[in-house]
Amino acid sequence: MRLFHLAVTLLGLVWGAVATSNGLTDLVTWDSYSLSVNGDRTYIYSAEFHYQRMPVPELWPDILQKFKANGFNAISVYFFWSYHSASEGVYDFETSGKNIQRLFDYAKEAGLWVIARAGPYCNAETNGGGLALWGSDGSMGVLRTADETYQEAWLPWITQVGEIIAANQITEGGPVILNQVENEYQENDHSPNATAVLHMIQIEEAFRDAGIVVPLTHNEKGMRSQSWSVDYQDVGGAVDIYGLDSYPGGLSCTNPTVGFNVNRLYYQWFQNYSYTQPEYVPEFEGGWFSAWGGGTFYDQCVAEHDPAFADVYYKNNIGQKITLHNIYMTWGGTNWGHSAAPVVYTSYDYSAPLRETRQQWNKLFQTKLVGLFTRVSSDLLKADMVGNGTGYSLSSNAAFSWVLRNPDTGATFTVVQQATTSSFSNISFSASLNTSAGAVTVPNVELYGRQSKIITTDYNFGSHSLLYSSADIAVYGVFDVDVIVMYLKEGQTGSFALKSDKKLSYKIWGASTFAASGNSTTASAFNYKQAAGTTVVKFLNGVVAYLLDQPTAWRLWAPPTTLDPAVAPHEQILVIGPYLVRDASVKLNTLYINGDNDDATTLEAYTGTAIDTIVWNGQSIEARKTAYGSYKADIPGAESREISLPALTAWKSADSLPEAQPAYDDSKWKVCDKTTTRSPVAPETLPVLFSSDYGYYAGTKVYRGYFDGANSSAVYISASGGLGFGWNAWLNGKLIGGHPGDGSFANTNATLALPSSALKAKGNVITVVVDYHGHDETSTAKGVENPRGILGSYLLPSGTAHNTGFTLWKIQGNAGGDANIDPVRGPMNEGGLYGERLGWHLPGFNPNSNSNSSSSKFDASGPTTGLSKSGIRFYATDFELDLDDDLDVPLGVELPSPAGTVARVMIWINGYQYGKYVPHLGPQTRFPIPPGVINNKGKNTMVLSLWAQTEEGAKLDEVKLFSYGQYQTSFKFSQDWSYLQPGWENREQYA
Repeated sequence: MRLFHLAVTLLGLVWGAVATSNGLTDLVTWDSYSLSVNGDRTYIYSAEFHYQRMPVPELWPDILQKFKANGFNAISVYFFWSYHSASEGVYDFETSGKNIQRLFDYAKEAGLWVIARAGPYCNAETNGGGLALWGSDGSMGVLRTADETYQEAWLPWITQVGEIIAANQITEGGPVILNQVENEYQENDHSPNATAVLHMIQIEEAFRDAGIVVPLTHNEKGMRSQSWSVDYQDVGGAVDIYGLDSYPGGLSCTNPTVGFNVNRLYYQWFQNYSYTQPEYVPEFEGGWFSAWGGGTFYDQCVAEHDPAFADVYYKNNIGQKITLHNIYMTWGGTNWGHSAAPVVYTSYDYSAPLRETRQQWNKLFQTKLVGLFTRVSSDLLKADMVGNGTGYSLSSNAAFSWVLRNPDTGATFTVVQQATTSSFSNISFSASLNTSAGAVTVPNVELYGRQSKIITTDYNFGSHSLLYSSADIAVYGVFDVDVIVMYLKEGQTGSFALKSDKKLSYKIWGASTFAASGNSTTASAFNYKQAAGTTVVKFLNGVVAYLLDQPTAWRLWAPPTTLDPAVAPHEQILVIGPYLVRDASVKLNTLYINGDNDDATTLEAYTGTAIDTIVWNGQSIEARKTAYGSYKADIPGAESREISLPALTAWKSADSLPEAQPAYDDSKWKVCDKTTTRSPVAPETLPVLFSSDYGYYAGTKVYRGYFDGANSSAVYISASGGLGFGWNAWLNGKLIGGHPGDGSFANTNATLALPSSALKAKGNVITVVVDYHGHDETSTAKGVENPRGILGSYLLPSGTAHNTGFTLWKIQGNAGGDANIDPVRGPMNEGGLYGERLGWHLPGFNPNSNSNSSSSKFDASGPTTGLSKSGIRFYATDFELDLDDDLDVPLGVELPSPAGTVARVMIWINGYQYGKYVPHLGPQTRFPIPPGVINNKGKNTMVLSLWAQTEEGAKLDEVKLFSYGQYQTSFKFSQDWSYLQPGWENREQYA
């Protein structure tokens, strides 16, 4: 099979001869090969990061430092309108986790560029797709069109966030190099008057008016359309640099043999539709999200965690000339509060390279090896497609290759993979390489199952050059000598040749078998078989070659000595051994390294200068010099450190559904009296009961419907809360039914019998509690404008849509509605449960205080006792932690429950709703809690709400704190987090 098309490639060469700018700045330019920043070609290796999913700004640097350490030079960031604008005309870019200036500052400090993605629509499996929830009442007009009402809604958002982005562009000394317009927005009608074209033009003009001068980009949603490229039917709205999203994995959590088929059509796609521009994937699969009712949680999805994914898929992209590569997600984070769209639950781990817990693992480490290679392989940034196909330049049709060559230097990159990339078979073949010294055949190239390699020829490193190498190059550094690092799997054969006029002598340290080869007459050629661990070869010409097996390579680091995101080979130090190296520098005769470590290990560093001491996280350790010029020191780990986590006891609890009782005072509630709505969805009955029409957007809603008479036999209720939501109804305090929730349904309805024994002649009240799993993205019907709460209700047998039989409906939601009375935690943290409205979930609330009107109702029962019948109850306890200052201990809460439990549970830690557990849906039972939400030192408050949806009641088997791991660290996880944890104030007015 051949995918190479000569005519198109030649056209690309012509276009690629001249760099292009947008006429507004020459600091970021491009051609058909790659992006240039500050005049230098750069491979953009970007990590998708959503600050909203980490409400502790002080932890953003932890994540960003891990990105940088793992080979990334940029981050891609959505700015969610919904997070910053709780009500129309109100914008918060300063409070706690909404302070995006801090994000830009932290990115610059970490040495990362920023690709800004401010929408206005984002998607991202976030609530409403990121559109402001105050527009969920239908007031924003026709979404994602040139509709004037919609433009008036989003323009203030783009103006305000755009001005902040503009102030942080590279032209202003900031990190922003690209700005995305809209998101996954398809151009189906290439007409200048099409509403999509006009909408794109509107947004582009708004960004430019806000001061954005860096190139504008967009992301095509898969290979479904041909949208917004200047190279294809540009009738308006085209961006500077076209991008293509792709999630090709098709992996299965339960069947590892499924999927793993790469897409080999990217190169041709870009040649057809964006041939004057570099190939850009603004979202390429880093994992996948999981839905309510899914059978497997992220922790068990081994297929998505496989480092082979990064090895095969990301190198496959390199083989197709992609030079702007963003991984979505690189760190997924947590859908805390009610920030999730209904398609996902609390965890947004995403099976991403960096876990939700901020823990690194082998998938990230293999991702790093690709990043370090692209960081130093400058010849890759101007490369033409020579050819590709099954067996192309290979001796076996069991393998597939992509062959790229730099037209200026002759450097060649041959990306090899299994012809059937899902294969677990081991194959061996020879590769025919064209080098500056003529044709060379390299035998015994081995792929062990799902593996890829990049074979290089005429690869320049420092003042030396490899004529060829069949081993993967991880990185190289220029020190007092040139140091190159290669890796293979243990037992695999590698071959390489150094350009040299004579046969080089060498010395070797390590267990790999290594010998000179007669494979080249114009270079010093060598063969070796990779052993476990590290093998080092020092050649007479001064070159030092590290030969690592793959697990050892995963603990290889190349910390930069510059804050510039573009790191030159001489601007780094090489380190092997620790779990993480955050930064490194040499001062006088001392190497200073800050990082994290799990198990005690030997650290090895190549600095190129003489040192006598290595200072690891402030601890001075004598450095031992090796015979080949590196230095070693034994550093501590955390494996033997004692971690003491308290049992959760001393619970206080109270009923959180007094609204079900007829005598409950709802005089302060909002009356549902609207007979019209701006919603594009018609109400089933009147008055309108949509929660957004009354200013309640996120969280649970509670309704009370009144009627007189004992003649009604049933009530019809239709409700909406997003996929997996549930609801219940009580008549005069007696449960009459509801719906437990189903991961396939966003709307449910039921006709519920009204027991005659519970009916009264006057003053009947039906209390309905409707859970909330977020507003929809625009992929679902009307998107954020799909109503939530009760869609309609009438009494039977005589009720109708216009004469329902009810005399009055009232609604209550989150305390303060859209007033955002807790700006620190933000507009999506709370809902309308009684305990939430009164602030029982907040630190400092005292159940025994005289200021709490419900204090007498609290008792000492706990969640393992639970409820013996239907209802909602709150449980609160305090606990102390005292974790050592130099430890990172990612913590979580585990909530197992008895089989068959039909219930809904929410978890608050120090006022943050950080978990929603639905045992009858699943799959999540373990909930990570980051420092800043939880205090590593001192007092913490945990509150649970337990909603038993049936008369069987509900309880939990256990509520348990646990640790995911422990790491000795230089990062300050024990801080005073009080500003992030505002406490309880009297909220009686919201009862």
